[in-house]
Amino acid sequence: MLLAIHGLGSDSSAMRDYLGGAVPPGVRVLAPDLRAHGANPLIGEPADFALEALAAEVGDELVRFGDGSPVTIVGVSLGAALAAMIARSGRFPLDRVALVRPAFTHEPLPANLAIFPVIGRLLESHRPRRALAELHRAGAWRAIALESLAHARGLEAQLTQPRAAERRIRLLEIPRNAAYRPGELRIPAPTVVLASERDPVHPLHVAEAWRDELGTRMLVSPARDDGEAAMHAWFREQLGSFLVGIR
Repeated sequence: MLLAIHGLGSDSSAMRDYLGGAVPPGVRVLAPDLRAHGANPLIGEPADFALEALAAEVGDELVRFGDGSPVTIVGVSLGAALAAMIARSGRFPLDRVALVRPAFTHEPLPANLAIFPVIGRLLESHRPRRALAELHRAGAWRAIALESLAHARGLEAQLTQPRAAERRIRLLEIPRNAAYRPGELRIPAPTVVLASERDPVHPLHVAEAWRDELGTRMLVSPARDDGEAAMHAWFREQLGSFLVGIR
């Protein structure tokens, strides 16, 4: 049983870039759309976007979908934070856990996530075309573009995807969450951290902090700016190796 959890402002279809061809044949996969993402119609209030609340919702879906067998969890970005919470909840027997490009830290609204509330506020006050122009003027976006133009361009989709303005609360509230308390991040299953070079939204120092807290190994992909297809191929290869033997 495999649970795959996408990132902030993304949806379940994005997990194909990481898991296509990497999951052993016959393994059941649950890849839900989080609240206010993808096909999930729920939006709600600020409290609904606490990491604990989002993790509980995913856990409830796993209860409905699962069969009680050990679960393997792969989470990307926000999904990595939720994967760790679900793994630590004690609700499910675990096989193994892969934390891909972690972005959340032990502090609320770390600097690497500050761009998301900026985008959320632009969606409150501007139509998409004007919001995009204002985003390009924002210091937070310019700082990201200096390090990685590919990641800066990727953030533009947060303004243009369907229902972006209606769902802006996700960008305003979710980054305000801390993912763990220092010294308390323990997962009772084999775990790996996968990170990327030159990724200002998911920086290496954040992944290294997760690695050190967990006492596990970390592997680093090629940079997105050197070829997005090659980066995702690397992730699929690493996850394919990590997932050998799951059921």
